[in-house]
Amino acid sequence: MKSTLLTMTAGLCGIALVAGAALAGVNILTEEPIAEAQAAARRQAIAEVLPQFDNNPADEAYEYDGLTLFPAKLSGADVGMAVETYSDNGFSGRFTILAGFDMAGRLTGYRVLSHAETPGLGARMSDWFSEDGTQHSAIGHTMPFGIKADGGDIDAITGATITSRAFMEALNKAAEACANSMTDR
Repeated sequence: MKSTLLTMTAGLCGIALVAGAALAGVNILTEEPIAEAQAAARRQAIAEVLPQFDNNPADEAYEYDGLTLFPAKLSGADVGMAVETYSDNGFSGRFTILAGFDMAGRLTGYRVLSHAETPGLGARMSDWFSEDGTQHSAIGHTMPFGIKADGGDIDAITGATITSRAFMEALNKAAEACANSMTDR
């Protein structure tokens, strides 16, 4: 067959259609397993940041002040709240965390869900603020959360003050939403 503009265009269009159909098929096949994996990861993260509970907080989730809240109950009584919060002021932009609070407003745990912070510096927020027995653990603290450089009582990540401030901002936003939503309910 002679190579002309028409045959080359038809060939390229055919290849594009086959590739597009293949990608659409793979998307359809993987969409549900990906959604299930994300839901399982969210349930696991909620279990890690909250005190013991016997309900399914993800089923009772609701939006409040632009954040997603997950109420935890034990035998029908409220025991805490997990809050998906964020800060746009990280060194590398937005990061998202899931923070857990007990009914007294104390931070019971957190999990970093997404970030683009510098490895070895800001990325250390994943465990820095939860190390037991240190001056930089935020676990057990209540609002207002703040680093020592700003008059707070939590040590910042060495070399990552911007990330540390943004992390405290996200915790304060979560604690405030948690406290306000409990009084509004």
